[in-house]
Amino acid sequence: MAKIGDSAFTITFIEDSDYTQGEEITKGVKITTKEQFDIDGNLINKFYTTRVAIVKKFNNEKLRADVNNGNPLGPVKCISEKSSSGKSFFNLIDA
Repeated sequence: MAKIGDSAFTITFIEDSDYTQGEEITKGVKITTKEQFDIDGNLINKFYTTRVAIVKKFNNEKLRADVNNGNPLGPVKCISEKSSSGKSFFNLIDA
């Protein structure tokens, strides 16, 4: 998702996509977007992320079911924000 920068997109499907490195498993999601983006010369509309705030948002079963049953989410953007503790994180906002 970092490669699409702050471009607006519409999410049409959400599924689990955990990332394994060695013996450690990190929770992740794969999203499908209505739009296609040129990434290194290829048109892509499926993106993987392990960004904690985004994964947490998509753990919401009602939101996931709504999107996966034909009610797209968006347009949204993925932006960097700061928490109250000053730590940076990525979040989805309305575009």
